[in-house]
Amino acid sequence: MNMITPDTQIEMLSLLENAVAAHANVVQVRIAGDQAVVETLATGSVVDARQVPLARCADLLSAAFRLCDEADDYQYDTSRSARMTGLRAALPKGLTMVFMQFFPARDGQRHLVARLTYDSDTCCGTCGG
Repeated sequence: MNMITPDTQIEMLSLLENAVAAHANVVQVRIAGDQAVVETLATGSVVDARQVPLARCADLLSAAFRLCDEADDYQYDTSRSARMTGLRAALPKGLTMVFMQFFPARDGQRHLVARLTYDSDTCCGTCGG
């Protein structure tokens, strides 16, 4: 069973804060063998990457879904789409929405794609927004 704790939700929000600081427009999770790779992309280039054990990845993705609007019956390793607008937790400054697509875990494939939408007053243009 996945452990959704305040710490995993804080960790997810911290990933978003780091993405905003890098003017990223996508945060994605890919599966690489027995690890998950969390990548932050700005205009298609990886600006940050870190490995996470698959068990921890399950916790992070479940926590990410719980931060989304109207989060209800998500089960880890199923396909779902959701959006995060700050109703459940404040988004980092300048971020207006995160559209998340969750996919079943498959080696070499994307497991999560989170697309970031910025407030027009905040983006400096380097992220392509």
